[in-house]
Amino acid sequence: MNAPPSLAPAEREDLIRSAWYSHDARWFSTVAADCGMEVANRANRQAIRQAGIVEARRLSKHLDLPPVRSLDAFFAFTDTGRDLFVGSIVDLAVRKTGELSYEVEVTKCFAAENIARAGLAESYECGIFDRIEGWHEGLGLPLAEPVPRTLCHLANGRRCTRRLDIVPTPTADSRP
Repeated sequence: MNAPPSLAPAEREDLIRSAWYSHDARWFSTVAADCGMEVANRANRQAIRQAGIVEARRLSKHLDLPPVRSLDAFFAFTDTGRDLFVGSIVDLAVRKTGELSYEVEVTKCFAAENIARAGLAESYECGIFDRIEGWHEGLGLPLAEPVPRTLCHLANGRRCTRRLDIVPTPTADSRP
């Protein structure tokens, strides 16, 4: 009997990620159909933020990282986190705008593409920044303000950018 073909590690990761996001889309659609978009949006954003907290803590522990105390350290962490948890289904760039602030621009997003195809662009609230907020919280480098509710900009044909500020606390090193 021949052994089944195997997948390269990157192919396995992409397949697992794809399966998870397919589940996520079906979960969201089911909740929206059964409970309405307001409930689906609220639950989705809360779940994404909580998942971000867990992702950040687990990855930080597995990488045995020191505490994240600056935006530069956060950016280094998120490069690894995005590659592992998101892969190529979201393209975003970050640009530091100050010692405690930065801008995120999303230019490609699987959720925006699926939401637009499903005809939900006018009612779907973006969850990308909730995940980033969760990563901040999980790493002990909280944002100054919670991420506000906003409709998905990309699905509505608009530029998707957001400025984020971290709290100037003992855990956030504001020195260069």
